[in-house]
Amino acid sequence: MPYQIRKIFGVDFSGSKKACYKIWVSEGSVHDKSLRIHTCHPAHFFSENHNTQSCIAALYGMISREKYAIFGLDFPFALPSSLTEENNWKDFIINFPLKHASAESFRDYYRQKTDGKEFKRKKENEKGAPFAAYNLWLYKQTFHGISRVINPLVRNNLACILPMQTPNPEKPWVIEICPACTLKEKGLYVPYKGKKSDRESNRKMIVDKLEEFNVILDDEIKDICISNTQGDALDSILAAYGVFRNMQILEGKNPDELEKREGDVYY
Repeated sequence: MPYQIRKIFGVDFSGSKKACYKIWVSEGSVHDKSLRIHTCHPAHFFSENHNTQSCIAALYGMISREKYAIFGLDFPFALPSSLTEENNWKDFIINFPLKHASAESFRDYYRQKTDGKEFKRKKENEKGAPFAAYNLWLYKQTFHGISRVINPLVRNNLACILPMQTPNPEKPWVIEICPACTLKEKGLYVPYKGKKSDRESNRKMIVDKLEEFNVILDDEIKDICISNTQGDALDSILAAYGVFRNMQILEGKNPDELEKREGDVYY
């Protein structure tokens, strides 16, 4: 299926104990060169059980079922190649849950390996991603995202993880998104998470600006993004936008050897 016809999903991911309320998923489609967002929901909307494992499993199931879609997820799909022992990205993904039994052991492993320093991938440095994959604020997302979403998708050959894998028109495509990079690039990188009135005003400002970027939101979805104080709903919209603005290059991208190992960061 041509990229223009694929559904678009933006996912604000979380590995916290409250992941069912922190993971948000926005779904949209392309109409007349604009991205129209149809729905924006937290993960518990898709899962019968509201625990972290069930909600992440529901997300994995959704990706595997949506064969004609592109998903943008906001966690690292890889680590710097200089820090990994495997010869290729797929082996790194397959071995990941075998080597790291918990998020804490994952973070400890790389902190010990780097003597406490935090190293980013080349694309993270180039595009201004705020944190390394094993940073205190990101390591749980990285661990749960790779071990519970990317690993089973790769292991069961249910999706194409780009640009490390070749896009297959009969499978869902999954790319790594950075909403913070989007806001930086658009000059909108302001504090917007929290209950204070200025944070709510900033969320409204960002929502209003999205219309200038050909993102169409109805009033209900605008209200959801503004009222969601943690910014997770808005981040899922930004993730969908990141997919939208990169759709054309995904199909024809010819990744270099480092991108095949470390991936890319889209925004």
